[in-house]
Amino acid sequence: MLKIAKEGSQYRVELFQVNRLNTLFSELVKAQLKELVEEPGISVIFNLEGIMFIDSSGFDVLRTITEHAWQHGSEFKLCNVTADVKELMVLMELEGELAFSTYVPTREKILVVLD
Repeated sequence: MLKIAKEGSQYRVELFQVNRLNTLFSELVKAQLKELVEEPGISVIFNLEGIMFIDSSGFDVLRTITEHAWQHGSEFKLCNVTADVKELMVLMELEGELAFSTYVPTREKILVVLD
């Protein structure tokens, strides 16, 4: 489900073999992301490249993880947001609640692919 790469204190996470974040697997994604952001000083960049749709439970995951990261002294940012997903964020008035980052490729060192 998630592909996780790490370089230094930064994790890069992306959804693996799916193009949407929805009710079917949002709780699993939330649990996996929560673990990553619980270490103070960690930066997690969630790459949404290729994600065409996020439903309300998926947006809840993004808001929850953003807040959870802040509470633990880490950061959670989104990058490569598609135009379709950006439009949904604007309609739901979420742009101010979520943090965004410019995607900077790292030397990929895959830690794990989680199902």
